[in-house]
Amino acid sequence: MTANEKNAQVRELAQQIVDYGVKMLKAGFVTGTGGNISVRVPGEDAYLISPSGMPYEALTADDIVMINFDGEIIGGKRKPSVEQNMHRLILKNRPEFNAVIHTHSCYAAAYSSLHRPLPVFLDVMHCVFGGAVPCSEYARIGTLELAQNVEKAMRGTNVVLIANHGCIGAGKDLAEAYGNVELLEECCKSYFAACTAGVPLCISDDDIRESIADLSKRYGQ
Repeated sequence: MTANEKNAQVRELAQQIVDYGVKMLKAGFVTGTGGNISVRVPGEDAYLISPSGMPYEALTADDIVMINFDGEIIGGKRKPSVEQNMHRLILKNRPEFNAVIHTHSCYAAAYSSLHRPLPVFLDVMHCVFGGAVPCSEYARIGTLELAQNVEKAMRGTNVVLIANHGCIGAGKDLAEAYGNVELLEECCKSYFAACTAGVPLCISDDDIRESIADLSKRYGQ
């Protein structure tokens, strides 16, 4: 790949961050300048991330920041998101993920204040998340401790509730990462709805294991 092709690829990924930021805002998953988005840079030990405290609808590809996995800013003119370490640790330790999205969506944020996992009460949860959704231990916004807590909670899954804060999801690309946080929000919403009528009955561990094994063979193209 030539230098020009590489630059074009990075710019395209930066534009994707801009586009998904606007999509996330319009969906009501964040308000103001909340939340953050990152994408791995192919062939590099680095990632792109949204800037700190800038309105999504005003962002351009030039506002996106590049950081290496040592935490050094290597591209861009803006200050990166204060949650840069959270994205860095996930992307560094989970090579199967190329994109991470952190939101403050209403129902996920509400459930995160309970400091407990979201149990598997819907079939789709074990299909997509692989089981119950963990909640990370509490730490202050933007701290390395929070990043470490979230990375630890996310081992073995692709979404995590962030205590008293919101949620985060990862995927092979931004479309998958966005789909994961979108589904988590719907699951939290459904859980609260079920609680108004009674206590949701969870799916057994045996059924979860059997469904995962079965669907891995039969679902998809």
